[in-house]
Amino acid sequence: MEKIRDDILSKTKDMSREQAAEYVLTYYWYHMLLGALALGLALLLIYHVGWGRNRKPEFSCVIVNQEVDFTRDAGIAEDFSGLSGIGMKKLSIDSDYLISYEDVQLPEANESSYEKFFFNWSSGVIDAMILPESFYEYCLGLGGEFWDLRELGPGEIRGLSAELAYPGSKEDVFAVCVKGTVLEKWLQMDESDPLLLVFPVEGKHREQSRQFLEYVLERRSE
Repeated sequence: MEKIRDDILSKTKDMSREQAAEYVLTYYWYHMLLGALALGLALLLIYHVGWGRNRKPEFSCVIVNQEVDFTRDAGIAEDFSGLSGIGMKKLSIDSDYLISYEDVQLPEANESSYEKFFFNWSSGVIDAMILPESFYEYCLGLGGEFWDLRELGPGEIRGLSAELAYPGSKEDVFAVCVKGTVLEKWLQMDESDPLLLVFPVEGKHREQSRQFLEYVLERRSE
């Protein structure tokens, strides 16, 4: 850079300001372009390292095989944010998961949704799932594990009544029936394949998951 600077100073010392500017633009535009690109990459790296990490959600919930509706997803996030105090930018409610499996074959589904779901699950990205009963059973068949809802945090989970707890053993409750909770007003119900709320053991945000469960149970459908 010093060599280029000295060269420019030497060749433009007898030129006017306008002539010098024209000379630089004519013969050194590519140097300027490369410099701008290098600066942009440096700023992008600084942003990713310094601020990007802070934008990771504190709670992530996916909705499987419902209409992909980002406005609705944001509404659920806003409702939960108002009750929990977690900022909207720290919440992720995502319905972009249309998945075909066994006898359930959706024309809108694609292989990437299936792969994204199980990759994010195994990576601990997903804290909660809202999914059809048949898909829940499918995941269990693949070896999927979910939190016993009473073990999400200390103390008794309020509002976990018998009609909301998905059938299991008398000691364990791994899923909540969405029908009868606040989530019912946001989602399409199917009596033949009811929606369930579950929390995979790989999820990294147990306290926020507990808060979401309590939000769902305490804010019954209106």
